[in-house]
Order: sequence, then C-alpha cells, then structure tokens
Amino acid sequence: MSRTTLFVLTLVTGAALAITGFALSAPIGRPDSPVISNPRVDFAPLIFVTGVILLFGSAVVYELVKDR
Repeated sequence: MSRTTLFVLTLVTGAALAITGFALSAPIGRPDSPVISNPRVDFAPLIFVTGVILLFGSAVVYELVKDR
C-alpha cells in the first residue's frame, strides 16, 4: 500500500471513530436529570479518544511510511 493510501485510511478511520464516540456520548433531549446526561454507551468516551489518537496518528503514518 502506498503512503497516501495508509494516511487516508488512518485519517478516515479516526474521524469515523471520533464522530461515533461523540455521537454516542452526547445526550438526547434536555439534560434535566443525571440519568439523561450519562453517555448512552459506557465506553463511548474511549471510542472518541481512540478516534482522536488515530487522527493525530495519521500524520505519523504519513511521515514514517516510505513512499514507493
């Protein structure tokens, strides 16, 4: 695989995980009680953080992988 392909693949995967994690963490409706303000999925913040790490890691992939 080429450097650009790996970079884009890492970038898109990171963005998808970050958006999914944020969407699963965001409450639906007015947060008038602590029950509704909790994330819908318990590990949603972990999904978001993993996506952000992959987003920043895509630059590392681009720099470290040699171009053909």
